[in-house]
Amino acid sequence: WSVQAFAQQAHPSRFAIDTSASVDEAVDASGNNVTGVIVDTLLSADLGSGFQAIVRPFAQRLANTGEWNRQVWVATLRYERPGPIGLRVDAGLIPSPVGLANLTLRPHLNPTIAQPASLFTRLPALAGVRGPGAALIGAVYPYGAQVTVSASHWDARGAVIDTAPMRTRRIFAQTNPPRFTNVVFGAGVTPFVGFRVGTSLTHGGWLRAGESPVVRSDHDATIVTIESELSFLYTKVSGEWVRDAVGTDTGDRTATGWFVQGQQTLTPRWFLAGRIEQMSSPAVLTATRIQQQHLTGTQETLGYRLTPELTLRVEHRVRKPFSAGQAGYDHVGAVSLVLTG
Repeated sequence: WSVQAFAQQAHPSRFAIDTSASVDEAVDASGNNVTGVIVDTLLSADLGSGFQAIVRPFAQRLANTGEWNRQVWVATLRYERPGPIGLRVDAGLIPSPVGLANLTLRPHLNPTIAQPASLFTRLPALAGVRGPGAALIGAVYPYGAQVTVSASHWDARGAVIDTAPMRTRRIFAQTNPPRFTNVVFGAGVTPFVGFRVGTSLTHGGWLRAGESPVVRSDHDATIVTIESELSFLYTKVSGEWVRDAVGTDTGDRTATGWFVQGQQTLTPRWFLAGRIEQMSSPAVLTATRIQQQHLTGTQETLGYRLTPELTLRVEHRVRKPFSAGQAGYDHVGAVSLVLTG
C-alpha cells in the first residue's frame, strides 16, 4: 500500500518575518574609531483577498555621529492585485515613494558599508545659519498613501505624503519638522529585464513660518530625481541624480547631487563594490553672502560571504565634506558583519 507524501511540499504562511543585523567599525586617519549598528526587521501578515499588513521596526547607531535612531519605518496596510497591469495601494506609514538611495537602508541590500551621503548628510544652511537643517533626500518614511501600477515594460506611481523628502520625521523623537502636504509623481521604463530608468517629481511645503528667527513665511520645495539600474551576468550598476529647488525668505536656492555605485561578483563568496558621489549646495551665511559648497566621496569595498546568512565587508572611504575652509580629504577604514535571516 502506498500513500501520498507531503513532507517536502511547501505551504504558504500567513505570517513572515525577515531580519537583518549588522555591526561595523570605522577608524579614521587620526585613529578615532566609531561603531555603527543596524537591526532591521520586516514583519508581514497576509489578511486575505489581496490585503497585507506590514510593520518594519528599525534601530540604527549612526557610525559618523554615534547617535541612536530607533524608529518604526513602515506600518502600512497594502492591497495588491496581480495581472497584465498590476496594482498596489499602500496607506499608513509607507515606504518612501522618492529616491533610489532609500533602498540601501537594509544592510544586505547595500553593496558597501556606508550609505549614500544624500540620506544623512546635512546640507549647508539653505535658509540661513539659524534655519532648520535638511538633507538632499533624507531617509524618508512618511505618513501617506501611494498607488502604483506596473506592466512588463513600465511602471507609474502617485502619492500624497505629509513631509518634504528633504526633512526626515522620526516617530520617536522630541522634535520633528512640521507637517506639509507633498504630492509625488513617478514613472519608469524597463526596456529589457535587468535595465530600468525612472524619474520622480515631488512638490509641497518644506519650511514653516516661525521655525527659526530667519523664517518669516511658509515656503515650498520641488524635488526631481532620475535613477537607473542595470544588471547583467555577475554585475550590477545603479545611480541616482537629485535636484532640490527650495524657497527661502532670502530667495530661491538649488542643491544637487548624484551617486553611482556598482557591485561585481567574483566567485560565489567574493565580491567587489564601490560608490562615487558628489553634492553641491549654497550656504546662506547672511542675506547678501552666499557661498557654494561641495561634498565629494568615494568608497571601495571587498566582501566575503562566510555563509549564506553572514557577510563580511572591508571598506576604504575618502570624503571631502561640506566646508568652506577644508582643502583635504578624510580617509576612513571600516569593517562590517551583516547577518540576515
